[in-house]
Amino acid sequence: MFRRLISFMILFAVGAAAGCGGPENSFGRTWYIDGAGNLGYGTAGVPNGLKDKGYAGTVTNHRWSLTFNPALDQTLRFIAKGSGRGLGKDITKYLERNPQADANIIALSAGTGVAVWAVENMQPTHKINNLVLVGSSLSSKYDMRKALLNIKGKVYVYYASTDPVLDGPVRLLGTIDGTFDDSAGLVGLHGPGAGNGQVVNIGWTPRYRALGWTGGHADCVTRKFVAGEIAQRIVTPRSTEPGDREAVLLHDDALAARDHK
Repeated sequence: MFRRLISFMILFAVGAAAGCGGPENSFGRTWYIDGAGNLGYGTAGVPNGLKDKGYAGTVTNHRWSLTFNPALDQTLRFIAKGSGRGLGKDITKYLERNPQADANIIALSAGTGVAVWAVENMQPTHKINNLVLVGSSLSSKYDMRKALLNIKGKVYVYYASTDPVLDGPVRLLGTIDGTFDDSAGLVGLHGPGAGNGQVVNIGWTPRYRALGWTGGHADCVTRKFVAGEIAQRIVTPRSTEPGDREAVLLHDDALAARDHK
């Protein structure tokens, strides 16, 4: 009975989130997924930071928590997985209706599990553009091969070894996918599929302090950091000529190389 009630609540929450996206447009849509408990981190910083850099698409805040309790959301993992499946269907429907638009995802902490499961559950041949994972509580050994089939761009993983949530409570509760490995938000993603060039691990450096990310857990989704760093993964030139898509990918590669220096 309890699981049936929870399943109904998942469907209700996914439906409510899908209806909050605002008008569709040809500039695309970016879904933002908060962490466990849906405490509101990044819900203002992400859309405002993207807007500051000229993003003309719609930003949708995907709310997935049913308990509004971070510890329960982190351990009742079927909630995150169920929400991911529902979001994958929503993104597929969006791309069916808007074939020329780009879809992106930015996710924080346990929300990165929802994000990856959403991408895994998209229907071929629909693909998102880029996936940005920050403070990820997904296992660093997670198998990304299924998700990568549905991503035409890259997966950017911002991580910091000083993250107090991932190095504290998450070590006790386990990762959002149910392991006790190091979280990807501590060391990056290094599981199957991560070595093919699509997964770009970006470690914290002192230069990020000027943008407001001190190496903490949620200060990487503030307006300043999103505008100064994350937005470049989402706001890219629109393709108008056959060679433009290649130029965009080369631009992404150059940014990734810069971050590894």
